[in-house]
Amino acid sequence: MKDSPWFPNMLHKNKGVDPGSPMIGIFSFEASRLMSRLANLWHCLSDRQMSRLKEELRYSLGIRTLISDDHAYLINLALEEIVDTLKGVAASVSRFGKKCSDPVYHNLDRVFDNPFDIDLKWFGWEYRLKKMEKRVNKMKKFAAVMLQYYEELERLSDLESRLTKMQSNGVNQGQLHEFHQRVMWQREEVSGLRERSPYVRSFDYVVRLLVRSCFTIIERIKVVFGITTENRPLHVRDSPHGGCFVPKNSNSPLARASVYPSEGSFKRSVSNLGHRPVICGRYPSCRPHGLAQNDGFTRIKKGSFSFSSKQRLMIGQQPTLGNAALALRYANIIIFIETLVMSTRVISSEARDDLYNMLTTNLKQLLRQKLFLSKEESLLAYDERFASGRRSSVQRILDWLSPLAHNMIKWYSERNFEKQLMGSGGNVLLVQTLYYADLATSEITITELIVGLHYVSRFSQQLVDRSLMGSA
Repeated sequence: MKDSPWFPNMLHKNKGVDPGSPMIGIFSFEASRLMSRLANLWHCLSDRQMSRLKEELRYSLGIRTLISDDHAYLINLALEEIVDTLKGVAASVSRFGKKCSDPVYHNLDRVFDNPFDIDLKWFGWEYRLKKMEKRVNKMKKFAAVMLQYYEELERLSDLESRLTKMQSNGVNQGQLHEFHQRVMWQREEVSGLRERSPYVRSFDYVVRLLVRSCFTIIERIKVVFGITTENRPLHVRDSPHGGCFVPKNSNSPLARASVYPSEGSFKRSVSNLGHRPVICGRYPSCRPHGLAQNDGFTRIKKGSFSFSSKQRLMIGQQPTLGNAALALRYANIIIFIETLVMSTRVISSEARDDLYNMLTTNLKQLLRQKLFLSKEESLLAYDERFASGRRSSVQRILDWLSPLAHNMIKWYSERNFEKQLMGSGGNVLLVQTLYYADLATSEITITELIVGLHYVSRFSQQLVDRSLMGSA
C-alpha cells in the first residue's frame, strides 16, 4: 500500500518539531496514553494473539457455560470492544487535531464514526507493515519515557520541597550545598527525559502519528475479522480463507497488502477442559443479525453492524453481570472462595463472615434456599467420601470459573485511573471475563461453590474436633 499523493508535505514529515506548530507540552501525558493503547491494539490484532483468542472463545468451558457457545457471537463481542477502544482513541485524537497548525487535522471528529466506511480521500494514510512496526516501537518508547519522566518529576518536586525546608531551618552550608547539587542533577535528569518524550513534539507530529496508526489498525481489523467493504481496493470477501487469518504464502489481495503483521503459521493446543458441572445451565446461543459463518470463521458485511455501545449485542437477552454492575464484585467473591479452598487449614469464623458479607442479597437468598433443601445432605457432612466428592466438585467448577474472575480483575486493574493516565493497557477483552456472563447462571454457580465449601469446611472442622477430643 503506497503513500497517497494527498498532502505529501505532511505524510513525509518525520521531525518532531514542525515550524509554526505549537508543542504538545502537558498534553503529552494523555498523548502517551493514546500511543500505548494503539500499541496494545496492534499487539492484540497480531496473528498469534488472535489465534489464542479464537481458541479460547471456542474451547473455554467458562465462556461456553456462562456466556454463549455461539462462536460467531463471541467473536463479535471481541470485535465490538476493539472498535470501541479505537473510537475512544480517535475521539481524543480529533480534539488534539484542532490544536494543530495544519487545517487538515481540524475536522477529524466524524472520520472514525464508522471505522469501516472511511472516506476515500484518506486512502494511503495507512503505514506499511515495517513502518507500522517501527511506529509502534516508537509509541511504546514514548510511553515508557513519559512514565519515567512522570516519576522523576515527582522525585524532583520532593527534593525541591526538602531543599526549601532545609534553607528555612538554617542547615549548615556544607549540607545545603550537597543537597542543592542533588537537586541540580535531578533537574538535568528531568530535562533530558523531557527532550526524549512527546513533551517537546508538535501537535502536528503527534496527531499525524496517531491518525496514521488508527487508519492502519482499521485495515488490520478488517483482515482479522473478515469485514467486507466495497469502497476500498481490498476485498476481504474475495479471500478463500474466510477473511480471518491469511497464510503467509497466500496469493490473495490481503496477503499482498503490506499493512498486516504476519507471524507465520500457528499451532493449536487445546488444554484438557475437564467435565461440565451439571449444576450450571448454558447461556442460549444467539447470532446477531448480519453475521455469516464460513468455514469456521466469522465474516461481517459492511453496514450490517453498528458500533455505539457495549449493550447493542445484548438486546433481547437475559441480564448479564456487566449490565447488573456485578461483574467485579462477583469476581472478587470467586477469587476469595478459591483462596479458601486452596487453604489446608480450617476456615475460620472470621473468613466465613467476610465471605458472607461479600454476598449480594440475592446470593444470600439462594444460599439459604440451597442449604434448606440440602438438609438430607447435612447428615452426610461428616462422611469422608461425601466431603471428598464435594471438594472435587468445587475444584472442577473453579477450574473453569476462576480464569474468568481473574481476567475480570485484570481488566479493571489495567484500566484504572493511574494506569490510564500513564498509558498502561492490557490485552484482556471483556468477552474473556465475567462481564457478559449470564446473571442467573452465575449466581447459581457461585451458590453451589459456597454450599460445597460449607460442607468441606464442616468435615475439616469435625476432623479437628475429633483430634482434640482424642488428645484430651
